[in-house]
Amino acid sequence: MRYIASLVLAACLPLPSLQAQVPADTAKVTIAAVGDVMLGGSMTTTVKERGAGYPFERTAGLLRAADIAICNLEAPFGTKGKPFRKRFTFLVPPIYAGALKDAGFDVVAMANNHMMDFGPQPLATTLAALDSLGIGHSGAGMDLAAARAPALVERNGARVAFLSYSRVHPTQFWAGRKRPGTAPAVEPEVIADIKAAKLRARLVVVSFHWGAELMDHPKDYQVRLAHAAIDAGADLVLGSHPHVLQGLELYRGRLIAYSLGNFAFGSGSRKCTESVILLASFVNGELDMVKAVPLCVDNHVVNYQPTPLAGSAATAAIGRLNAIAPRPGLALTIGDSAGVWTRPEIP
Repeated sequence: MRYIASLVLAACLPLPSLQAQVPADTAKVTIAAVGDVMLGGSMTTTVKERGAGYPFERTAGLLRAADIAICNLEAPFGTKGKPFRKRFTFLVPPIYAGALKDAGFDVVAMANNHMMDFGPQPLATTLAALDSLGIGHSGAGMDLAAARAPALVERNGARVAFLSYSRVHPTQFWAGRKRPGTAPAVEPEVIADIKAAKLRARLVVVSFHWGAELMDHPKDYQVRLAHAAIDAGADLVLGSHPHVLQGLELYRGRLIAYSLGNFAFGSGSRKCTESVILLASFVNGELDMVKAVPLCVDNHVVNYQPTPLAGSAATAAIGRLNAIAPRPGLALTIGDSAGVWTRPEIP
């Protein structure tokens, strides 16, 4: 709690002090990113019977091995509130929040179309729960300024800033100057936030909740917005909302994952069957290695427990991920039950 408070204080310091704190690091920082996490919905009975840690038992080792792990937290923690009138609304018991920490998550993106399903009280409960666990968060807050504020995490001498934005309906969930909610993906504001975060951190990671559900390729606006984020200084762009994988792209030496699909998500959809744990390693602030560990997330097969694929199943999954990459995309080399890209050596 003191650590989070110190980061908030640092964010309020004058600009020269912030610039002086950015280290000229030579350390390697590996970020593990996964898609949507929602410990409710059709998963509710399973979690009640087996515990909130059950969905992460087969992947926690991989997440903990990374320096920083991030997911899209697709539902608030809370016990009461007025449900918004839409097809799906989610509310997860606060007692389950600790499972995120145990699974290895260090930060969560909160800007999505479910974070305000039951109004401001569960949002406040979620923020308090994450703070108590020392899990960083971005993309939602009790006003717009808080929703746009970065989560700052330090590892191996490098500070990493995480920003999160929503580009999906309902727009009523978007925060206002005095209204709780999520950070809307308004391009000029996104660019300003990235530039400000770059003055405070060695690396900037931006998450967008965008696109169309079950679409395996990005819309034109996703590509434009991702490129604009990198042009502004983002080092890694992560996407969520489609619930299925979209392709990877390397743009100006920076990685874009347009959608990481579902991870531990309470849905019985038979269309959401594959995902990845995306590992991005940075050395001297430059992308050095990308590794995608393919997962089976077909809940009819793995019973709400994302499971790494192996052998021919892993090879086929990475082949499908390569096939949906934008052109020019990022083609992963298949080997050892994962897809890998390494930065070419400069002669």
